[in-house]
Amino acid sequence: MSAIRLIVTDLDFTLLNEQFDLSETTKSILQKLLEHGIEIAPCSSRPLSEIPQWFREQENIHWLVTANGGAIIDNQSGETLCSNTMSSAKAKHLLTLSEDINPYWSCLIDGRLHSHLAILDDREALAIDGDYLENILKQRIWESSKDFLDAYADAQIAKIHFITDQEYFKTKQSLMDRFAKEEGIAITSSHPVNVEIVHPNANKGAALKWLMKKLDCTRAEVMACGDNANDLSMLKEAADSVAVANATKEVLAAARYHAPSYKEDGAAKMMEQLVFQEQNDMAD
Repeated sequence: MSAIRLIVTDLDFTLLNEQFDLSETTKSILQKLLEHGIEIAPCSSRPLSEIPQWFREQENIHWLVTANGGAIIDNQSGETLCSNTMSSAKAKHLLTLSEDINPYWSCLIDGRLHSHLAILDDREALAIDGDYLENILKQRIWESSKDFLDAYADAQIAKIHFITDQEYFKTKQSLMDRFAKEEGIAITSSHPVNVEIVHPNANKGAALKWLMKKLDCTRAEVMACGDNANDLSMLKEAADSVAVANATKEVLAAARYHAPSYKEDGAAKMMEQLVFQEQNDMAD
């Protein structure tokens, strides 16, 4: 059996706690793994600016995968090493197409989310409060309409992210139906209440393949952890695929291992168990 060399992990509702941060238990386990030479790459739908600071401060974390694989960032230099994006004109077209369904959008440009002010205006209906509200107020650029894209005519859009209100199931399905015939995009989701639009080549599985080539490692040497639809492509590329207990039925069915929920540090504990179990197996 090959020892695990690379761990890729989703963040929200997989590795992060209820405060959308890393618990001390999870930090301790990740630090232990890094000290043993394991490569760890967060693989998130988040923009670079919203990747927890702890990851960005680690000298032995070399890559950050953002925007569902839309960008792979060198964690030391900040250089974008791989990028799959949409044009500004395409993004504006998609926002126009969807504006009668849902105004709660964000566009990811150069590592930061530009979000519609309607999100703040209707934050109670969207259940946005506490630490999450505080974080997005600090991190995001707030726009009054999609016309802000006119000033970014040459920009490349890594992701369009829609969140939905208490009628989320109906709204989410309406958005997905509206975009279904659009060419040049891929539709995914990182949470039951959101819809994310990315470039067709932007997915976590493709990002994982890029990392594996960079490290010259095999599928048998990779562990991947996730909870939602946008994690499926990377789970399928890893021999040791892990779903946390709160994952969707589809993800639970696809994963080789099931870990306790994100509220119980389940992903980190499973990382520790599998890495050191495999090392012990090889030593025997």
